[in-house]
Order: sequence, then C-alpha cells, then structure tokens
Amino acid sequence: MTQEYINPYDVLEVSQAASNAEITKAFMQAMKRKKYKPDVIAGARKALMNTEERIIADYLKPILPPIKRFKKEDFSELEKPEPELEILPEFDNLETIIEMAKDGGEIDKRLGKMLFSD
Repeated sequence: MTQEYINPYDVLEVSQAASNAEITKAFMQAMKRKKYKPDVIAGARKALMNTEERIIADYLKPILPPIKRFKKEDFSELEKPEPELEILPEFDNLETIIEMAKDGGEIDKRLGKMLFSD
C-alpha cells in the first residue's frame, strides 16, 4: 500500500519562514484540531525541526496552490451584455493636438536657429 506524501508545512499549517517556536506552537494546535493522525503531526514537527529534512520539505513544497475544480453552475453572468467602452473627454481631438505640437516644434527650431546662430 503506497502512502501519500503530505508536506509537513501543510500538516502544521505554517509558512516556510516559521521559527522553531512557531513550529512547536503549530504542533500543539494541530494536535487539538485532529485534522491528521497524531503520528503524522509528530512526524511533521520532527521533519521541520531537522535541518536536512526541512530542506527536503522546502524543495517538495509546491510554489503555487493546487488548482481546484470549477464548481459554479450559474452561467448567467455570461448572458449579460459587454460593458460599453467610454473614452474620456480629455482625449477628444488628440490627433489634432499631436499635430499642433509637431508644428510648434518646427517653429521653435526655426526661432532657435535665428536667435542662436552666429
């Protein structure tokens, strides 16, 4: 019979940054919750207190939480119309303003040449 690996961090419900004091406190709380068998909880505490076993637990701890199945059966949100895209009035005539800025740049260049040329 194959035994499934349960990460000690998940058993004690502590982060990977937990101190030894936090692990001991979590051990006592896990014993009270009785979510896992006492030998599993004790093994988790022992593993996290041992440096080498803790490194292994760190390595085996998944980075992302497991993906949960989508259980929602209400698809009424899909029937709603798409929201209207509202453009802010500050962007009205934006192309004209950009063209005017380009023209103003040419005038500034000519004025600069007239003023600062030898």
